[in-house]
Parts: sequence; C-alpha cells; structure tokens
Amino acid sequence: MKPCSIWIVILLLAVLFSGCATMSSYNELVDRHYDYTSGEKSATLDDWYALISELETFIRTDAESATADAAQYAIGSAWIWCIQAGDSETPKHAIAAFRRLIYTYPNSEYLPQAHYWIAHCYKLTGDSARAVHHYQILTEKFADTDLAAKAQLELGRTYAEHGYEMRAENLYVDIVESATDEQIVTSASEALNDLKSPKNQTKNVIGPQPQVKPKPTPTAPEKLTPGSLTHEFGLTAKTIVIDAGHGGKDPGGGRGNLIEKPIALSISKKIGAILTAKGYTVLLTRDTDRFIPLKERTAFANRHKADLFLSIHVNASEKSSANGIETYYLDVTSTDKNAELIAARENANSGYSIQELESLLKGLIVESKSRDSRRLAEHVQRELVSATGAADRGVKHARFVVLIGTTVPAILIETGFLTNPTEAQKLTSDTYQQKVASAIVQGVEKFLGNAGQISQVNSTQHKYMATIGR
Repeated sequence: MKPCSIWIVILLLAVLFSGCATMSSYNELVDRHYDYTSGEKSATLDDWYALISELETFIRTDAESATADAAQYAIGSAWIWCIQAGDSETPKHAIAAFRRLIYTYPNSEYLPQAHYWIAHCYKLTGDSARAVHHYQILTEKFADTDLAAKAQLELGRTYAEHGYEMRAENLYVDIVESATDEQIVTSASEALNDLKSPKNQTKNVIGPQPQVKPKPTPTAPEKLTPGSLTHEFGLTAKTIVIDAGHGGKDPGGGRGNLIEKPIALSISKKIGAILTAKGYTVLLTRDTDRFIPLKERTAFANRHKADLFLSIHVNASEKSSANGIETYYLDVTSTDKNAELIAARENANSGYSIQELESLLKGLIVESKSRDSRRLAEHVQRELVSATGAADRGVKHARFVVLIGTTVPAILIETGFLTNPTEAQKLTSDTYQQKVASAIVQGVEKFLGNAGQISQVNSTQHKYMATIGR
C-alpha cells in the first residue's frame, strides 16, 4: 500500500471513531435528560444547569449533527424544568433556546413543541400578546399534531382573559366538535360553560400565578389590541389572504402580449412581503402561474379562517383612454352597468351553479359584511390614489364571485389599465408595483386602526405564508 493510501485510511478511521465518541456522548446526555424528566433521578438546579452546559457544548462541537436539533430542544426543555424547580428568572432562557431551535433547524420535528413552550413561557411572564402569536402558529401551521388542540384551548383561555369572549367561545365550540382528546374536550366544555356564566368568568387562568392581594379598585384586563402586538412581531393576530387574479389558462385582461395574470401575481407577492415583514400572517391563493377556480380561492380563505381578503387585478377596456384605479366591495342590492361588465369578466369560470350562488347571496345578507368591506375599500382606494397619482375611479360595488364566497371583509382592487399605454408602462415597472403594494398595505392598516377591537375582523386561527395545494 502506498504511503498516501495509508494516511487516507488513518484519517477515515479517525473520523469514524470521532463520530462514535460524539454519539456516545450525546446518548449519555439523552439518558441523563430522561432520568431527570422521568423522575428516576432527582435533579437540583445545578444538575440542570450542568446538563444544559454539556448539551450546548455538544451542539458547538457538531452543529450539523442529525441530532443537533434534538439536543437544542433538550436545552429548552431543561430550562422549562428549571422554572418548575424554582428558578423564576429562566423563562427568557427557555424562550431563547426554543427560538434558536425554530430558526436554526426549520425542518425539525420538534417545532410544534417549541412554539407551545414559547407561548407557555410568555404567559408566565405576563406577555399574552406574544403567547397568542405562538399558539396561533401551532393551531394553524401544525394543526395535525397532538399539541394543536391543547394550544387552541390555551388560546381560547387567553382570549377570554382579555375580554374577547366571542372569539374564545368559537374556539371552545370548535374543540368540542372536532378534538379527539377527551380530556381537552372536557376542559373546553367546562371553559365554555364558565364563559357563559358571569360569576365564573375569572376562572380561566393559565400557568402558575403569583399570589397577590385583591386591589381595592379592580381594573379591566389589558386588551390584545394591535398596539400591544407590535413589540416584536407586529400585528400577528390577523390573517390576510391575498388573491392574485387569474393565472394558468386564464390570462385575465390586457392587450397583445401584455396580460394581467403575471402583474397581478407580482403585486400580490410584494403586498405579502410587506405585510409579513410587519408581522401579519399572510396566505397567497397562488404564488405561481397556475389556474385556480374562483370557488377554490374563496374556499381557501374560509378554510383558513382569514380575517381579510384582498383580490388583486389589473383592468382592461376597449377604450385605450380609460385609466385610473378603482376598488370594489360586495353589495348585492344594486350595481352600475360598467361594474356589471367587469364583474362578468372576473366571474368567468367561477365553478358555482346558479343554486349555489343564490345560497351564497342569501348567506351574505345574513353575514352583513358589506359595511366593513366598504370601509376597507375606501381606505385602500384613498391610499392608492394618493401614492400613485392615478385617476380616482372611486369605490364601487358589484357582485364579484370571489367576494361573494368569503365571510370576512373582502375587496377587489383594479390597480390600473393595461389597455392604457401610459398606465401599462407603469404597471410593468417593479418600482411602480412596489408603490402600489405599499399603498394597499397602508390602506389595510388604516382600516384595522379604525376598526376598533380585533374581534371586528373575526379572526380565530392563523398561520404563516401558505398556498393552495402546498
């Protein structure tokens, strides 16, 4: 054997033995963690601190190990046990450990547990707004896990504590009707009964609470208002669905090679990026060039319990002189002739039968969402015209299927005319699209700021960026 081959063999053996040694060390740490958590061995705070330190050393030694995420989760878990062992200063360490797991190992199987325990720690520190954020992620993004129903129960309790009785009641009812864990169903039923009994409305308290003397003048619980949610994540208590018009076999309006569907998608993505950066939960009905029936777009919004629905379009006209921006909301009572023509174009291939449409219209009247939708449309239209300098074609109402099918405030925005040479040039510009997207976000925030309590937008559960079929 050549000298170089011998050194290669020696190097490979060294790597192999090194890996075995690392795994052996990790297994020892896992065994110790199990002994402590199962109660087979009693652990003092110093024992927990020592275990945490060794787990951190293990990760630093081999951060790319297949077990590194499990080790990171064990660190967070150990900090939780430190809290139970009497160290009231450690919730922040647990939060940091679990957040490191989320951001460093985004594909880890321990993400649901991480979000749950982060929420638990925030509750212990009195920061209910941030707790809500993580409970919502768990109930939506990890809805198929065992922890989802438990998080939903805690979310309901948190809403009840802060005066959002209707939202809490909706969550409790959903648990009772769909959860499979009998203990959680029983707890939800009891919480629902407590909620409906005025004398018991102070019973729903999560986690250990300090013993304090009653105050002479009790104060109302702090509301989970948008302002209280902007500490770190922005307004995370709202889910907004953005619907990029047309797609796939449906090009939308336009003239020649200049068609609507890619521009609507580009603007939609820009809106989503801005809203996400502000802390909102954003869902896109499509993020690629594919056809999605109108019926499925609205079903998607309803399935994910969206708070607001924004459908983004680009206008077209037989007259090249037609220009400007217009925003539509749904009103079933009347509509003008031009709005009827636009609605007919946008409603093509809706997927609804006549009977289904009639049922939706009746349901809409019961839902009575027109007023909120109109106010949202007015805010968005005002901001768009102000930001772009485009002609103000006004806020209008028409029977768009994509608006009929939703149960929350919903608007359809025609961002300009591709059939107008001047506006077409602007609409294909990335800079102008960004300006349009920013203005729409401004309008949404103005609407939410004027809408009062979060409950007016009827939110219950939330999730991060998603698309149909993903």
